[in-house]
Amino acid sequence: MKKFAIGVLAGFAMLCAGAAVADEHGHPNHAFAQDIDAFHSVLAPVWHSEPGPGRTKNVCARTDEMARLAGDIKSVDASQLVAAIATLKAKCGASQSEVDGALHDVHEAFHRLIE
Repeated sequence: MKKFAIGVLAGFAMLCAGAAVADEHGHPNHAFAQDIDAFHSVLAPVWHSEPGPGRTKNVCARTDEMARLAGDIKSVDASQLVAAIATLKAKCGASQSEVDGALHDVHEAFHRLIE
């Protein structure tokens, strides 16, 4: 019985260890399609950076790249993401809070895309 209990605990520990794999932001690692991963590699560092004027400037500097990469996504329908990025681009030059709000919408559109 003791060996059985040890085996069950060891198996449970291995299962938990496998579920704990995460990226540098603490999110579970996803096996994204290459086109989605390319977009995520641009969005993630911007999204996870400290809010403020520096992030706003960086976000606006990367909107063309985000738009291009979102347009390149063919593995799923990215139309909502493309639209959210167009709105974000239009907000660049507006207040920081407007850019932050539009970036939030891009982030949410990305999460809907990967669900």
